Amino acid sequence: MGENITLNCSMRNRDEIAWYHLRSEELVLLISAEKDEIGRKLLINYNPNSNHMKMTADSWVTRVSLTISGVTESDSGLYFCGIKSDTPEMHFDKPIRLEIEGNRFQFFSSLGVSNSCVSVDGVMVTERVLMFAGVGLAVFVFLLTIVVAGVISYHRGQQRGWRAAKQEALMNKKKNLTLI
Repeated sequence: MGENITLNCSMRNRDEIAWYHLRSEELVLLISAEKDEIGRKLLINYNPNSNHMKMTADSWVTRVSLTISGVTESDSGLYFCGIKSDTPEMHFDKPIRLEIEGNRFQFFSSLGVSNSCVSVDGVMVTERVLMFAGVGLAVFVFLLTIVVAGVISYHRGQQRGWRAAKQEALMNKKKNLTLI
């Protein structure tokens, strides 16, 4: 409570951005902006609460940040970053949930994993989960490939065995007929 927080949004290949806040089933436009003609500066179009919220961009206007100053309990809820280009459709990034408990606040991505939980080596929990999931998926695909190759080899060997047994049976019949 009372601290500043910053929420980030990617704006690559987009010209306009807007931040929305969903709280108690009410969706409110907080702030909107667009790139200038050169595409190197962010021009604010709408910001009714400029003393509480500020939007900034990196030097290439590819990452845009919403900074909320002096966070209060009324700031809790879901935040959406909407971006668009020349088309009328707006594309939304993952929602960010801001919860305020006592004097602390936490943000959560749409995966439900806290973005503020960072491990000792600097890797965020969501990144660690995705890495282990990727490794697990690779191991699963490898084992599945081995099992499929084994089944195919077994069936081919079985088919060759049947062919060899039939040929042996035919040869034995011929030998028996010639002996008689």
